[in-house]
Amino acid sequence: MKSIYLCGPVSGRTIKETAGHFLSVEETIRRAMKNSGRSIIYVISNPLRFCSPDSDWRKAMRDCVRELADCGGIALLQGWQKSKGAAIELKLAQDLHIPVVYIEPPVDSLDLTELFTAAPEALRYYIARLAQFHNEGTEESLAENRAVVELTNRFLDPYGFEYIDIEEGE
Repeated sequence: MKSIYLCGPVSGRTIKETAGHFLSVEETIRRAMKNSGRSIIYVISNPLRFCSPDSDWRKAMRDCVRELADCGGIALLQGWQKSKGAAIELKLAQDLHIPVVYIEPPVDSLDLTELFTAAPEALRYYIARLAQFHNEGTEESLAENRAVVELTNRFLDPYGFEYIDIEEGE
């Protein structure tokens, strides 16, 4: 059985707010998997469940990195690009070729520059979609709006874990 690691901002928020957000996403993933009709079961690795609220940042990151290194995929929560820890976790996942699913829209359309700086793959996707709309003859402002909408909506992927490899006997 593989686990899905939840990756998002923790520092700078109250523990109640952070725990509520992580637990809500955890439930959303469970519901989406149950409704998908797939028989594969994933364990959701939620840092708010295995890290002590009393741990300092370095201790919590060590615990998170250990957990992340063993997972089958990570789910990025909104605001990850503003989190030093989440950025470290994402980089590690990419370096280890652990699949990444953006489970929530990364930002609203006003924060695109910040997203593009933190996630170059999002900029590449945006440019490719914009070029396609231009090639189709779409008016400039409409093409930009469509590209932003598609960029934001492409992250809403509750069934996006199907490509995470599940090995027999796990």
